Amino acid sequence: MAITQPRVWLVTGAGGGFGLRLVRRLIERGECVAAADRQLELMAALPAAEPAQLLRLAMDLTDPAAIRHGVAAALAHFGRIDVLVNNAGLGHGGPLEEATIDDIRRLFDVNIIGMMLVTQAVLPAMRAAGSGHIINLSSDSGVIGFPFQGVYTATKHAVEGFSDSLYQEVTPFGIRVSVIQPCGMFKTAMPANAIAAARATLRPDSPYAARALRMAATMAAAWEHASDPDEVALAILEVAAADPPPIRRRVGPAERTGLLGLRQRMSHDELVQFIAQLTSGTKPPPLPKARADGGWLVARTLREAGVTHAFTIVGGHNYHLVNACREEGISVIDARNEMHAAHMADAFARFTRQPALLTVDAAPGLVNAIAGIEVAYEAQVPMIIATAQGSLAGRDIGVMQAIDQLRLLRPITKWQRTCFETKRLPEYTAAALRYATTGRPGPAFLDFPLEVMQAMIDVETAPIPRHYRVSSGPLADPVLLRRALDLLRKARRPLMIAGSGVWWAHGEAELRRFVEATGIPVLTRNLARGLIPDDHPLAAGFYPSPAALADAFLVIGTRLDWTIGYGRPPLFSPEAPVAQIDIHPESIGKTRPIEIGIVADAAQALRQLNALLASAEPWAMEEGWPAMAHGSIAAMRAETAAAARLSERANRPIHSIELMQALADCLPRDAIKIVDGGYSAAFAIQYLDAYVPGGVTWVGSTGHLGVGLGFAIGAKLARPAAPVVAIMGDGAFGLCGMEFDTAVRHRLPIIVVIANDAGWGETRDGQRRRWGEQAVVGTALNPSRYDELARALGGYGEQVTHIDQLAPAIRRAFASGMPAIINVITDPDQRSSAVSGLPWIVE
Repeated sequence: MAITQPRVWLVTGAGGGFGLRLVRRLIERGECVAAADRQLELMAALPAAEPAQLLRLAMDLTDPAAIRHGVAAALAHFGRIDVLVNNAGLGHGGPLEEATIDDIRRLFDVNIIGMMLVTQAVLPAMRAAGSGHIINLSSDSGVIGFPFQGVYTATKHAVEGFSDSLYQEVTPFGIRVSVIQPCGMFKTAMPANAIAAARATLRPDSPYAARALRMAATMAAAWEHASDPDEVALAILEVAAADPPPIRRRVGPAERTGLLGLRQRMSHDELVQFIAQLTSGTKPPPLPKARADGGWLVARTLREAGVTHAFTIVGGHNYHLVNACREEGISVIDARNEMHAAHMADAFARFTRQPALLTVDAAPGLVNAIAGIEVAYEAQVPMIIATAQGSLAGRDIGVMQAIDQLRLLRPITKWQRTCFETKRLPEYTAAALRYATTGRPGPAFLDFPLEVMQAMIDVETAPIPRHYRVSSGPLADPVLLRRALDLLRKARRPLMIAGSGVWWAHGEAELRRFVEATGIPVLTRNLARGLIPDDHPLAAGFYPSPAALADAFLVIGTRLDWTIGYGRPPLFSPEAPVAQIDIHPESIGKTRPIEIGIVADAAQALRQLNALLASAEPWAMEEGWPAMAHGSIAAMRAETAAAARLSERANRPIHSIELMQALADCLPRDAIKIVDGGYSAAFAIQYLDAYVPGGVTWVGSTGHLGVGLGFAIGAKLARPAAPVVAIMGDGAFGLCGMEFDTAVRHRLPIIVVIANDAGWGETRDGQRRRWGEQAVVGTALNPSRYDELARALGGYGEQVTHIDQLAPAIRRAFASGMPAIINVITDPDQRSSAVSGLPWIVE
């Protein structure tokens, strides 16, 4: 079946084997292909196709110049390369003693060095495009060493290691890396030729002759019944279509894919003996039952549910789980503090709408993570927290790191359980996923005694659950929806308030459709910011000042908490009727009377509302109301700037408002802005616009400081192609600054803009307002050179002292391709009523 937007593929080794079959299927699907092999004649079997779809390239992988020329020709012909499949490879068999230096060099030249050079030539184009997918073909020999294949196995081991390293290197640029592991024999020419060559070159007097000839005969017999190579071509297509794609995909019969798991489950001697039997020419031995530890059972359940990232600090209580994540292709991101590992998992979920794993060491590690977990709980972000507890053998006699972890996390998680039986770990992990991701989302916590994590059991006794979560939320009562629509239709100044529930429900398209069809202005809050761009004429911003002018409300997917004055006076008129839609019944009517309360999934309710619009009667809304609501954004900014007396600040250091105004002018439209701090966050929320989902991301109603770097790292991992900028005060930076090292180690080019007023600015201002200058105590910091810290940790840094230096510094930071800190010196004496002047906020 043809696809609507054809990609451009570069496939090496396209003249035969897996490559030929892949190119045929790509042509059938309507994709564009640059097919490469060492000679054009080898690609005679490729299907006929127009030059606009198929380009044949002569590319000898032992010739660096030919590789560069071939890639350049593909780019010149198609303009881009979306998917690179490094498929070309040579087989080799025979004792190492009898391999020539030419054999060894040619095998490495083609199987790994050529692969690396092709990748090196393609990367600049993918990096410039901000996207791409590199798929490397390895084999089960990349994990398991077979006898008389030492040179070949060495090259395939190198493919595995190269791919793992490349993944870390290019992910920050939006480029994905996957490894396909064909397991066992496939009926292509390469293994048949390698077997024949090994037989022909084996010396009759070789001490290896008898065993090598028996093995060659066994392999030749196996080749007659080998697997269909189309399985590999189909696997490549599936991996390329997945979003996100798996890091590894095994292809082949169960008895060979199972060997890769056995490598981790058997002793080395047992595995060697098993492979010797497998290749001895006698009847193949039965495949031993696959065994796994508790860590693998948890990781496999998570991976099958789509979990792609784990955030951690590794310790003795989560060794097994972290190792299992590595085996299962779940990316492991190690932080410098468990609190920030939680913030990273939180942000990753906010931007992908998929939970991540947080796994930390028992007791003190979990205690350190509590603040980050609490932020996710208050913001209703799905997260899977899994960690071991002290051993059962040492329970109640003083075993190390033993506390009641369930009681500790009960107030800040949706669900918490201890699993006492290894075989039930998949069941409990599935339950954690179900609770975290359905209904109103939130963190779920699973712990287990250390013995349960370490125990080895037969995998067949612990099946991985499937089909255990609902995929959509509840519909709204249609009678109540009609009443809500009538309430809005009769209002002169109706206002819609949309929150995170719309984002989690994937309701952004329905929200925009409803807003544009009705003309009702909308406040977008928390994770809904950017679903309607802030410059849209019906956007009413984030700050709820238009609420004071509204005479009817539709509140959907958000709580009426302190950030919106609880829905009470002076912000909300007590006479203004409110219709509230929420998936969580207990949130409806919690802080004010609600005329119409509707329990429903936000996307479902919006879809139903849109279906009702065609039959709606005329609207009573004032013609100028949308413009008035939209204009409140600029009015709020002007009022805040006037309160700060910016016009009277000649020859003063930069005011944080001026910093935010300048950032609004120079940051890319598609940038994700993470805001953190007191005044820094308050001003950033007011003066920065969200043009994309999550375009301005704030911690939420907890008001927690120090999330900036963790959130920025999580955002960059979730959206590698997006520019990510953390904007924070120097006080907030001090709470998370060493996570800059995490960004450097994982090559995540975020930019951190620090408003450095040498203190806890908002608190210091409050002390002055209440009791005068003599009361300023405990709120002073040093005017530190955080830009120099960036350079010391391996990143990019600049200091800005005048506002006209900011935009060039931001451009240079982006151009560096490294994590960067822009240290902006701001006025320690700046004052503002940005928070204290808002009548619905109590300091």
